[in-house]
This record gives sequence, structure tokens and C-alpha cells, in this order.
Amino acid sequence: MASGGKHLKKQADKKRGSGAHLSERDRKREARRRSARATRRGRLRRGAPQMIVMLLLCIVMISPLRSCIISDSDYVGYAAARETALADAGITQEKAQDLSVEMIKIDDTVCYKVQFTGSVTDYRYIIDASSGLIIGQNFYRTEG
Repeated sequence: MASGGKHLKKQADKKRGSGAHLSERDRKREARRRSARATRRGRLRRGAPQMIVMLLLCIVMISPLRSCIISDSDYVGYAAARETALADAGITQEKAQDLSVEMIKIDDTVCYKVQFTGSVTDYRYIIDASSGLIIGQNFYRTEG
């Protein structure tokens, strides 16, 4: 085979990735790199069960906090609180602007905080979530 043929064969081997063009030392180095990559991949796979255990531990630790979340289904409801506040103010829902209702806790009592604006007045109500009765109310005159 002519020297030009050897050169072309080396280039073809390089493209195929056979490693025939590498010296013995380079082949060993490449083998070590492949081995190191395989080892790293193995470590990642071995770490997966540990990650799952940590995730489950986090879920177990957070679950007691779920009792702190207030649920509307145990109380009179947002709609009833809104209707109580609007009826007390003597305003229809269509005339109330910026109407908002949120559930809050005041001294271990669950309440609804209802806020809205009439034509010239801001209304703020605190309504007991268990009974639906008005606990507090404030009116502020707006400039209009």
C-alpha cells in the first residue's frame, strides 16, 4: 500500500472513531476517560434512591403544616360573607367596586374580611366565618 493510502486509512479510522489511529498510550487514556464517565453515570444512578428518600422526608415534614391552611368548606362561605356585607351597606353587587373577600384569622377566630367601594364610601367588614355575623365594620369617605 502506498504511503498516501495509509494516510487515507488513518483519516477514515479517525472519522469512524475506531481508535486505530491512536497510539497505545492514547488508547489507554481514552479507555480511562470512558471508564470515569461510566463511573460518574453509575454514581448518579446510585444517588436516585437517596434523592427519593429525601423527597419523601420533606413531604412528611411539611404535612403537619397542612393543618394551618384554612378551608372555606367548613364555614359559611365567601358568597354568604359578601352578601351579608353588601346587605348591611345597602349596596348591590353591581354598584360595589373593587369588591374583595378573603379569609383571615384573628385571635384564633376564623373570619372573612370583605372590602368594597360604594359611590363615595369605602366599606370594610369583618364577618365571623362560623356564624356569618358581622364582628367589625369601618367606613371611610372617599374623595369623589
